[in-house]
Amino acid sequence: MSLENQDDLVPLRALANPLRIRIVSLLTGASMSATEVADELGIAHASASYHLRQLAKAGFLQQTDERPRAGKGRPQLRYRYDPSSGERLDRSEGRQLVHRAMSTDLARRLAETDRRRTSMDAEVWLARPVWEEIVGLIDQAVALLHDKAGPPHDGVKVSMTALLLELRDER
Repeated sequence: MSLENQDDLVPLRALANPLRIRIVSLLTGASMSATEVADELGIAHASASYHLRQLAKAGFLQQTDERPRAGKGRPQLRYRYDPSSGERLDRSEGRQLVHRAMSTDLARRLAETDRRRTSMDAEVWLARPVWEEIVGLIDQAVALLHDKAGPPHDGVKVSMTALLLELRDER
């Protein structure tokens, strides 16, 4: 594997962990500190801090405002998901790492489901303009979801998984 391809895998490896996918999802709606992430996900503070640093290093999280803590010590670093970071994933090799982690986390979400709103699965042939229209509509829905996401426990907890694949014609 070339050095360039290894560099492409850094962000993929950062997301190839179901816990990190949960962290990215959590930070879509609000900036949070490692302490807040640990409390929300029921994990150790050290674990949350480690995963946040790895996700930030890979470019999926941005550091946001630093709120000073009461008392001594360093101010808490806060992180928020950077939605533009996802654009890199489809340009790198090894997407299957992320898809495997997404599948694992999807199983957790399905077990947590209270009410299924809509789901579908299809492997069909479409005219190119229809396919492009569908892709555009899903892109709009994803952007709206990221734009309107709020902090934990503020509204309805939802899950959206969108994976649009253009398949090879095996004829």
